[in-house]
Amino acid sequence: MNKTTAALVSIASVGGAAFIGAQFGPQRPREAIWYETLRKPSYTPSGSTIGFAWGILETLLAVTGYRLLTRPNSAARGTALASWGATLAGLAGYPALFFGGKKLGPSAAVATAMCASTTATAAAASKVDEVAAVSMTPLVLWTMFAMVLSEEVWRRNQPRRSRGRVPGTTATQPGALADVMAP
Repeated sequence: MNKTTAALVSIASVGGAAFIGAQFGPQRPREAIWYETLRKPSYTPSGSTIGFAWGILETLLAVTGYRLLTRPNSAARGTALASWGATLAGLAGYPALFFGGKKLGPSAAVATAMCASTTATAAAASKVDEVAAVSMTPLVLWTMFAMVLSEEVWRRNQPRRSRGRVPGTTATQPGALADVMAP
């Protein structure tokens, strides 16, 4: 692919995924109010920190895509581009699930998938283009952090169940295991 087309495809792909995700984010008043009510760990970054970080990460994601698109066809390039595409799907899908759908469990799963896809992109890119691999490294680290944070937010905001252990005893009520295993 020529450099101009690669730049346009990469920028449009990352920009499109970010635009879709932004339709569901905390900049919307209802989602911002809901987000503020969640029980979050002390290591949760501020909204401005998250916004600043994503500006840099999306730029690096576009650099990765551009570099991969301008390299000769190979199995490793194909794997890297497929993983890059999966990362873009997560970039669009996570906010839709987390903020739009208020689905904490599924959004934690998407964060985990994004961690896997960014890692796979970097690993495959390392066989194709060193700059592409290095430019993915901050996103790999961020998605590792996001995976831990998303899981912790999900855990802290599980619905309280009245079934389970009977206070003051070691007995459990019928159905307690089912409650623990329920989504």
